[in-house]
Amino acid sequence: MARAKYQHISLHEDLITMVDEYIKHSGKGYRSRAEVISDAIRKMIDKKG
Repeated sequence: MARAKYQHISLHEDLITMVDEYIKHSGKGYRSRAEVISDAIRKMIDKKG
C-alpha cells in the first residue's frame, strides 16, 4: 500500500484558536486540527462542485 503524502500549511494564530474551540465544543468527535481542516476543505470543495 502506498504511503500517504502530506503537506504542511501555516495558519494565523487566531484561526488556530477558533479551530481548537470548535474541536472542544462541536461534539462531532474531531481529534485534531488537521481532521477539522481537512473535513472543512472537503465540504467546501463539494459545495462548489
